[in-house]
Amino acid sequence: MENDGSPHKFFELTFILSELVIIVAYVLVAEFNEDAHHPSTTSVTSADKNDLMQTYYTMWQHVHVMVFVGFGFLMVFLKTHCWTSVGFNFLIAAYAMQITILITSFWHDALILGSFKYVPLDIPALVVGDFGAAAVLISFGALLGKCSILQLWILATIEVIFYGLNEAVGAGILGAVDVGGSMYIHTFGAYFGLAASFFFKPKKAISDVEKRCSGGYNS
Repeated sequence: MENDGSPHKFFELTFILSELVIIVAYVLVAEFNEDAHHPSTTSVTSADKNDLMQTYYTMWQHVHVMVFVGFGFLMVFLKTHCWTSVGFNFLIAAYAMQITILITSFWHDALILGSFKYVPLDIPALVVGDFGAAAVLISFGALLGKCSILQLWILATIEVIFYGLNEAVGAGILGAVDVGGSMYIHTFGAYFGLAASFFFKPKKAISDVEKRCSGGYNS
C-alpha cells in the first residue's frame, strides 16, 4: 500500500493554521517600536541610535546566524538525517522565534509587571525570539531522527511556554541574570530535550538494530 502522505498534509494544515493564529495575535497585541521603526525621530538621540546599532543589532546578527546557519548545519551529524535536519531546523526555528516573542512578553507582563501592554516589536524583541528558538534547537539535538516534524512542532510549542515561564521567574523575579544564557537557553534546552527523548523508545535507539544512529562524517 502506497503512502498517501496524509501525516505530512496534516502537518502542513496545522502549520498554516498556526501561522494564521500568530498573524492575528501580532495584529491584536503587538506594535512596532516607533523609535526603532523611525530612527530619525527627535525622541531618539544620536547616542541612543549608536547604542541600538552597535549593541542590539550586532547581537541579533550573531545570534540569528547561529540559529539558522550554525544550528542548521550542526544537525547534519546523522548519516540518514542530513538534509532533513537542515529543513526541520529552518522551519521549527522560524516558528519558535515568532511565538517566543509573544509568550515571553506575556509571562513578563503577568508575573513581573502585573499588567498587560502591547508587545514591542524592535531589535531586542528579535534577540529574545532567537534565544527561545535556540533553546528549542538544543532540545532538537537530543531528538534528532526519533520524531516527526509534527512532533517537533508540538515540542517547540510546549517548550517555549515553559522557557518563557522559567526565564520570567529566574531572571525577572529571582534576579538570577545570566548574560550568556547558559541557564535559561543551553541548560534548559538540554534537559528539556533529554526529558522528551525518554518518551521516544530510548532502549530501541541505544540498541540501534538498523544502524541508523551512526554519524555521517562527509557532511
